[in-house]
Amino acid sequence: MTFYEWRTQLRVHHALVLLAEGHDTTRTAYACGWANPSGFIAAFTDIIGTTPGRYRTLRDPRPRSSWAPSGTRR
Repeated sequence: MTFYEWRTQLRVHHALVLLAEGHDTTRTAYACGWANPSGFIAAFTDIIGTTPGRYRTLRDPRPRSSWAPSGTRR
């Protein structure tokens, strides 16, 4: 592995953490050292296999809904 490949993987790993915390793609791209979001999206997709937006949607830590099945009221 070259230094460039290693550095890119490290940056993408940091991006995974930020996206899982709910940060948007643009903020994550700049925080991880990319000059623009499109370069970040391309590198992320090459390594992870999905776009940062899709990853963030799947890992969204916010609670979904407060729906409860009927008959569970107190």
